[in-house]
Amino acid sequence: MKGTTTAPRSIIVPLAKPAQLDVRAYWQLSKPRVTLLVWLSALAAVWLPGAPVSASLLVSLALGVWLVVASANGLNQVLEWHHDARMPRTATRPIPSGRVGVWEAAVVSTTWGVMGVAVLWFLVNPLTSLLGAFALLVYVLIYTPSKRFTAWCTVIGAVPGAIPPVMGWTATQGYLGWETGFLFAMQFLWQFPHFWAIAWKYGREYREAGFHMVPFDDYSGVRVGWAMLGFTVALLALSIVPVFVGWRSIWYAAGSTLLGAWMIRTSWTFARGPSGKGALSVMLASLGYLPLWFILLLLVR
Repeated sequence: MKGTTTAPRSIIVPLAKPAQLDVRAYWQLSKPRVTLLVWLSALAAVWLPGAPVSASLLVSLALGVWLVVASANGLNQVLEWHHDARMPRTATRPIPSGRVGVWEAAVVSTTWGVMGVAVLWFLVNPLTSLLGAFALLVYVLIYTPSKRFTAWCTVIGAVPGAIPPVMGWTATQGYLGWETGFLFAMQFLWQFPHFWAIAWKYGREYREAGFHMVPFDDYSGVRVGWAMLGFTVALLALSIVPVFVGWRSIWYAAGSTLLGAWMIRTSWTFARGPSGKGALSVMLASLGYLPLWFILLLLVR
């Protein structure tokens, strides 16, 4: 394949010539678009307790979380660059395209992780730092290799993916409570329709690259679609829990119900007739749902 002929060049990046290093490639190594959404969920959760947040704490958390997530994304690419080279949508990433060497990327990504955990430990608090370290290790050492063996790797990957908002809460409160469990569960459930839509849309590429990403061995999309619908229904049901415990008002419930109905509608459309366009609609709706839900949770009390 064409990708496999270019892949070995990715290790030939002259570290002895700093002037030739591609800073833009480092930025892409962090997967900034993926990192941004997770990063914002951590920052949003900082404000949920309603207590004042100092600028120094906010900056420290923002820096620490970004570095940890960037490290996880970078090390993921280090371990998967052979597979990335086989897929058109990932062949242009920094390592398979030859802009960053494998060992270079490993060193940079590891440095990001160490710095991020250290920033969180010394400038935020140890609990938040330990949560970040746990998420990083699970993502890199368990989730990443599991993608080559089981389509249920998404369940594993959803665990570290749901930890950032918990970190935002612990950054100011310093403890784990029912609120952190709620935030974790919301972001955990949200990931399934989001990532299964992507996995199904690019299912052929994933198969050819050696990844098992679509559950039920269902590349027709029918069973995957109904599973996505089930998770969006569960997401809506869970989202109104704050009303029943007195944490949020009925106005929040109304807004959350509308957002959930939007997600359910797109998943229902896909389940009834799986298509690339339908999968894209689910993916885009999920990308809009999460930040809008956090804004609602913050503003409508």
